[in-house]
Amino acid sequence: MFRRSLLVTIVVILALTLAMSGPAMAKTRFFGIATGGTGGVYYPLGGACAQCLTNKIPDMVVTAQSGNASVANTNLIARGEVESGLAQNNVALAAYVGDKKAWKTPRVKNLRGIASMYPETIHIVALRKSGIKSIYDIKGKRLIVGDKGSGTEFDSRRILEAIGLTYKDIKPVFVYYATAVQRMKDEQADALFWTSGVPNASMIEIATTKDVVFLPFPDAVAKKLHDKYPYYAQVTMPANSYLKQPNPIKSIAMMAIWITRSDVPEKDIYDVTYNLWEDTPLIYRKKQEKESCAKILAKVHKQGENVKLENALLGMTVPLHVGAYKYYKEKGIKIPANLIPPEAK
Repeated sequence: MFRRSLLVTIVVILALTLAMSGPAMAKTRFFGIATGGTGGVYYPLGGACAQCLTNKIPDMVVTAQSGNASVANTNLIARGEVESGLAQNNVALAAYVGDKKAWKTPRVKNLRGIASMYPETIHIVALRKSGIKSIYDIKGKRLIVGDKGSGTEFDSRRILEAIGLTYKDIKPVFVYYATAVQRMKDEQADALFWTSGVPNASMIEIATTKDVVFLPFPDAVAKKLHDKYPYYAQVTMPANSYLKQPNPIKSIAMMAIWITRSDVPEKDIYDVTYNLWEDTPLIYRKKQEKESCAKILAKVHKQGENVKLENALLGMTVPLHVGAYKYYKEKGIKIPANLIPPEAK
C-alpha cells in the first residue's frame, strides 16, 4: 500500500513538473554565442541576446560564453567548438581570406555572417604622470596592447605600423580587461590601446580610479590606416563618455559583427536572425510582450542602441550564412554581391 501511494505521488509530481515546465521541456536545439571578457561590451550584449533568443524560440536553448573575443571566437567557430560568436569585422576578414600577415592560424573559408552589431572604437588612454601627450610619445613606454589572440592586439599591431613602430620599439604588455585595469591602477603600465564599444566598463574603472588622459587619433594616422585597411573609419568619441574626458576625442572604429560557420543548420541561423530583428513574443512571459531582441539590447548597453536592422549589413566583411541571407531577402534588403553566400549562388 505504501509503495502504491509512493508511486502515485511520484507520478503526480512528474506530471506537475511537466505541466509547469511547458515550453522548456521541448528544447531540442542548442546554439552558442562566444562573447568576450566581463569588462567589455561583447559579454553583456551577447548574454542578453542569448537570453532573449532562448525566451523567443520554443525549441532552442541559446547560451553565451565569455572568452577572449574576436580572434579566439573566430578560432572557436572554425574548430566547431561553438556555433557563433562576436568579432571585429577586420579580424573576420583576415580569417576568411587567410591573410598570412594578420591571421596566424589556417584560413576559415567557411566563415559566414549573421548581422553587423555596433561600432568598436579604439581607445588610447595614458596615465597623466607618464608624460605621454600624443600617440607618438609611446615609444619606449609600457603599452598594454591587449591579450594575445584578441581583436585589440590585432589592431595594436596596425596602429604601431601606421606610426612607424613595432613591438620592438615599446614594452608591450599582453593582458586582458581585468588585468589591464589592475596594471594601470598599480602603475605597471604607462598607457593602453583598447578596441571596444563606448562606454567600456574597464575604461570607466581606469578613468575613475587614476588620473588619465584620453588621446586623439591624428588625422594623418587615421587616413593612413583607412587607405591600407578600408574597414577602419574615423569616428568621434562623444565628450564625457568617460570621467576626465571633457572634450570629444577623434578616433577610428570598425564594426563588431556576429559570425558563424556555413555548416550550422540553415533553420538555426534563420530563426536567430528572424528573432533578433522581429517583434516576436517572449514565450515565458505571461503578458506575451512582443519586442525584438535588438530592442532589448538597446536597454542593456548604450551600444545596443546601434543594433538596428538598417545597419544589419553595415561593415559586414564575410558572406552571409544562407539562413541569414534568406531572412534579409524576405525583408527586401539589398544584399551586395560579396555578401551572397557561395552556397546560394
